[in-house]
Amino acid sequence: MRKLLFFLAGLLVVLAYVFYQFLYPKFTILNGYAAKNMCSCVFVGGMDEATVKAVDLNFNLIGLADTKVDYQNKTVTASVWGIKPKTAYYNGPLGCALVSKMKPSERYRYPGNWSKKIYDSLANRFDKTDTIASLSDGQVEQLDRLVNTAFNEPDTAHPAVNTRAVVVLYKGQLVAEQYAPGFTKKSPLLGWSMTKSLTATMLGMLANQGKLALDDPTGIPAWQQDERKQITWKHLLQMNSGLRWKEDYANLSDAVRMLFDSDGVGAYATGLPLAAPPNTQWEYSSGTSNIIATAMQPYFASQEAYIRYPYDSLFYRIGAYSMLIEADATGHFVGSSYSWATARDWAKMGQLYLQNGRWEGQQVLPPWWVNFVQQPAPNSNNRYGGHVWLNKGGFLPDVPTDMYAFNGFQGQRVFIIPSQQMVVVRLGVTYNRNDFDFNTWLAQLIEVVKTKQG
Repeated sequence: MRKLLFFLAGLLVVLAYVFYQFLYPKFTILNGYAAKNMCSCVFVGGMDEATVKAVDLNFNLIGLADTKVDYQNKTVTASVWGIKPKTAYYNGPLGCALVSKMKPSERYRYPGNWSKKIYDSLANRFDKTDTIASLSDGQVEQLDRLVNTAFNEPDTAHPAVNTRAVVVLYKGQLVAEQYAPGFTKKSPLLGWSMTKSLTATMLGMLANQGKLALDDPTGIPAWQQDERKQITWKHLLQMNSGLRWKEDYANLSDAVRMLFDSDGVGAYATGLPLAAPPNTQWEYSSGTSNIIATAMQPYFASQEAYIRYPYDSLFYRIGAYSMLIEADATGHFVGSSYSWATARDWAKMGQLYLQNGRWEGQQVLPPWWVNFVQQPAPNSNNRYGGHVWLNKGGFLPDVPTDMYAFNGFQGQRVFIIPSQQMVVVRLGVTYNRNDFDFNTWLAQLIEVVKTKQG
């Protein structure tokens, strides 16, 4: 009997050790992820709580978190077994932000009136009619069939693909479009790391205005006493800063601490040390994008002007009125991960790049910037440019090598294919990247528009 008691006591010690060593730290990930995404999906995306729980939060261990939505105060608190709860709050035009250590009185709230003139200059081009001048009826029918395959589930009892929206543009015209039940052309959808491409676009616009030069050191004050002062804006854009980083969301890494356990994501990433000399090592880093997003703020007269900048200077100029970049509790954009837009407005961003930065007779982005983002970053094996993904190395072997893309977690994509005059948008919640064959699907779409008919 005594031996049994000793055995049980030892087993409890081992279990306690495993719990606190391996599982307990992950509660920061589980609770933070659940609180933030439930808040954003409900209050930004307009989704119902049940759908979010069943799909957006129903993978890996995230489903263990219990979420409490306070619709009156517009907050969400999540916890696993009541341990280490995390709270996110809705901040109007700034989306939702997680709170770590800040008091309610310290959280940033936008001080002005958020007004915008909603006029979509592309209403005619983005309303699909019975006649599409650029393609035959047969081609349009084929495209519709291929788009529909993006919504197929190999196992309908256990959906894994979860495509929510597809939009295809050809020669600037909407030629195919489809949505999953519960979603429409008016549904804002999360872009995840496609936000990085928006963040970079903002920086390119500032550079074009002469406020900074890409080859100049960033001048970030916290870096001026060590070798980080050598890091340039270009190093950051091309993920060659040399800063310590690992894009790991399964463990309590810097990526997790930044997004789910800090009030200021850019401030957290800025505090990281060098792991290698700048421009010697490519490392995909959400921290890098948040450094850019936060370090841009001093170039504006006020934080309010900083927050308004992408809307007045970019999104609203192309009629992308649904687009929103969420901010953290300090009022700085989470430039790595949290942006929302309808599928059509994501397509407009792709079309802007396809048109070499020109929109309705105005040069919104400089052509040199559109060219820059497509240049392979050093040490990236031709797979990455200036905060966009490239196909120059044939990563998608059946897709033209001039294709470049905004990429995001769970299969968010804006494909830009200059040689085919195409933009293809796919949005959804695909748990495993291998569950959606982008290479084959995209190649089939391209083949249809290349085929001469009738």
